[in-house]
Order: sequence, then C-alpha cells, then structure tokens
Amino acid sequence: MDVDYTQDLSNLSAQQKLAGQLLQPLLARRRPARILVLKHEGAQDLPLEPANSAQLIRLSAGGSYPGAMLQCRISALPFEEAAFDLVILHHLVADGSEPCLAEALRVLGAGGDIVISGLNSSGLRNRIVNRKQKVPALKLNRICHFLKSQSFNIEQCLLMGLGGFSRPAVKTGWYGFGLPFADRVVLHGHHQSNIHNAHILRFRQVKPAGRASAALDGCSSREVAS
Repeated sequence: MDVDYTQDLSNLSAQQKLAGQLLQPLLARRRPARILVLKHEGAQDLPLEPANSAQLIRLSAGGSYPGAMLQCRISALPFEEAAFDLVILHHLVADGSEPCLAEALRVLGAGGDIVISGLNSSGLRNRIVNRKQKVPALKLNRICHFLKSQSFNIEQCLLMGLGGFSRPAVKTGWYGFGLPFADRVVLHGHHQSNIHNAHILRFRQVKPAGRASAALDGCSSREVAS
C-alpha cells in the first residue's frame, strides 16, 4: 500500500511521527484492505491517508470526526468478527484490560496486525506531564504478555524520548538507551492463529451485494449508540 505522508511533518507531534515511522513500512509490506483507527478523544490524529482503495474508518472515544458517517461506542463496535486487516489504537490502552482492546481483537481478522501507540507508563513524561492520567499509559510487559496469550507475535516496538525530550532517537526492540524510561512507545503485534476466525469466515452467511456501503459492509446487527 502506498500511503500519503506529504503533509508538513513539522506540524506533527513526536507521538504522531513515531507512529508514522512504524506504520509506513507496515502498510507497504502487509497492504491491508481494511483499516480501523481508534483514538482517545484528546489525542491528535495519526498521519494515515491511504493512497489506494483501502477502506479506512476512524473512530474517537467520546467524540466524532467532522462529517463522520458512524457514531458508536468503541467498547461495542458495530462490526462483525474479522472485519479488518489492521487495527490501530492510539492513546487508549494501558494494561490490556480495556474493553476497546477486546473489541479491537474481535474485529481483527486472522493473520491481521494490531498497532498500539501511547506513552510509556515508566517514562518521565508520563510521570510528570501526564500526572493526572489524561491519557492511559502503556504498561509494556502486561500488554506484551496479554497479546502473546491471544496468539500475537510482538514483531516490533519503537521507543523514543527521555524526560520529555525527543532525544534519544528512536530505538527498536527492548534494549537500548532510554529503556525502561523511554517516553513514547509504538507496539506492533501480528496475529498468528487462524483457527477461530477461519471458522467464522467459513460459515458466515454471504450478504447480498449492495446491502451496505463499501466502508461499512462489515457492520453487524449490533445497535449503534447515538
């Protein structure tokens, strides 16, 4: 997939740049057809604009995007199982117990990818700037253990910043200067097991063409919250 990153990068936050650094090669390599982005209402949007025909749906907790065609609770997404190839959670996850993460895993297809972006709970920026817990902070060990228990392989972990600064530069993996106190984290997990979702896909009743719009043809019969 080609992704348009032609916007002025100087206007992006450090977290946006870090997430974009992981997402750009991931999108080019995996070429997902359907992408779901879930973000905290106070978080800035991610620089993600597919240049091809990929379907991209963005949802915000506690708010909506201008001109949004869908409003719902992110803890009760109105999509069928395995509706997306890539799900991105931005400033929403702390330890893996969040309902929105459970929903993200439900709608993610077999062999799909999940990207979790946020502040490191051990970082000084979280301890000082985010003292009032304006956004959830990632507990890396808990998140990684949880994802592995759900048949995910942790493929990449990018870490950046120390003490509120953009330095040290981005590091890949669990080792290197800045750990365990790096401020910002972006984690990528790839789903390994296809047993459960393959069963769902195999026996799902095929819907007649034209019943739903292209962007929302993965919607289930769940009641959408207004």
